[in-house]
Amino acid sequence: MQSQSDRIVTVDALRGVASLSVAWFHLTQPNPALAPGIIKSSGAYGWLGVHIFFVISGFVIPYSLDKAKYEPRQFWRFFSKRIVRLDPPYFANMCFILVLAFIVPLVPGFRGPQPHFTATQLLSHVAYLNSILGNQWINPVYWSLGIEFQYYLLVGLIFPLLAASSGTVAMLTMGALLVPGLFAPQLSLLFVHLPLFVMGILTYRYRAGRLPKWWFLVALGTTCIFTACRLGPVIAITGTVTSLVITFISVRARILGGLGMISYSLYLMHVPVGGKIIDLGVRFRHGQLVPAMFLLAATAGSIVAAWILYRIVELPSQRLSSRISYRRRDTTEAENPVPCTAAV
Repeated sequence: MQSQSDRIVTVDALRGVASLSVAWFHLTQPNPALAPGIIKSSGAYGWLGVHIFFVISGFVIPYSLDKAKYEPRQFWRFFSKRIVRLDPPYFANMCFILVLAFIVPLVPGFRGPQPHFTATQLLSHVAYLNSILGNQWINPVYWSLGIEFQYYLLVGLIFPLLAASSGTVAMLTMGALLVPGLFAPQLSLLFVHLPLFVMGILTYRYRAGRLPKWWFLVALGTTCIFTACRLGPVIAITGTVTSLVITFISVRARILGGLGMISYSLYLMHVPVGGKIIDLGVRFRHGQLVPAMFLLAATAGSIVAAWILYRIVELPSQRLSSRISYRRRDTTEAENPVPCTAAV
């Protein structure tokens, strides 16, 4: 069985895999300079990184709340910690995208459309309301942040049921979370994606010693079936494997761990930075060598930009969030700071 330190390292490595996968998907699939082949096809399933993030969040948030001995009356402290932790990089990324959108058209030879944003569109990014209102995100990866935000609201309210000493109460609660996704029409709302979060919650229950191994495996298999019914077998298998890796496998990889550390920032920055480098490469495509070079440059540029955002904005946000304690007399952070999704 994994030690706690192994578990944290494994989750960090999975975050690194997820963020790099999503970035590689966005840098290869819409890239018109890349001809069909090994390089382009290597990113075809990178979008599954988002669903890895959902399972990770499903595990990490209740795990952290359990460790902090969270109670529902502390909901606003939990909510404040999440906002302080995640929103500064989010809004910094938005500002970067808006500035970039108006600067790039000034470059000689610019061929793209002029930027056009409405006040309603921009304001609905606050509290991730685009998920509900259906307005266009200025960064396509933001949609998963809206899903994560909805999950935080839900888990902060029902955590006592998920952490109940009674296995029956917890299992019935998780079972109830699986049903709405079968009927909910909107992919922008949490309901459809809840089975993936439930996979993470089951992992938390098992890791906390509140769910026997065979019950965990049976429940995970059942959740996999629910996920496949609404989201398809590929997503279901990805979520199940992610849960099993967190539970049973120790993954120690320095590079993936480093990417996991900046995974939230990489998730935010790869489209505006890497995408612009790819756009530049499209203008200079000659054969396959040049597009491949620009692809590598886009990946490296995204990672560098992510590291800068992490150091300047995300890391201070983590530290500020850690100072919001669930108990006033606490002087240290009870909750292990974790990035979103991400995602992310």
